Amino acid sequence: MKTDIVLKTLLFNSDGKILLLRRSETDVRRPLQWDFPGGLQDQGETLETGAIREVKEETGINVSDLELVFTKTELGKWIDDKGSHERNVIRIYFIAKTIDENVTLSFEHDKFCWVSVDEAQELIIYPRHLEVLEYVKTNKLVL
Repeated sequence: MKTDIVLKTLLFNSDGKILLLRRSETDVRRPLQWDFPGGLQDQGETLETGAIREVKEETGINVSDLELVFTKTELGKWIDDKGSHERNVIRIYFIAKTIDENVTLSFEHDKFCWVSVDEAQELIIYPRHLEVLEYVKTNKLVL
């Protein structure tokens, strides 16, 4: 069975607000749901370089200092444009800080917002993301 490594970054600005991206209406997995920048690790990438690449591709923002804060492993269905597949999924969550708040969205997203962790918990509905937000809040990891 294939294993996918999903890299997500909770990107904080200088006011301690976190960047959320809204998936486009055409997204096959979770259309119009709020998300963190990120995606699949490419072959040959380290976790950090993959996360940095995904943030740049989805937001236009360069980040460098990442801190790994949360991991989650699960067996589940992976949905893509070819259908639904059983996969092992390893989710890796980083936190990072940026002074650049100029977001350039990719085709994958249609909106963005900078919000507090509490506000993010109201907008996010994906259970794994809610777990990491609670972890960040409980452990006072807001940058």
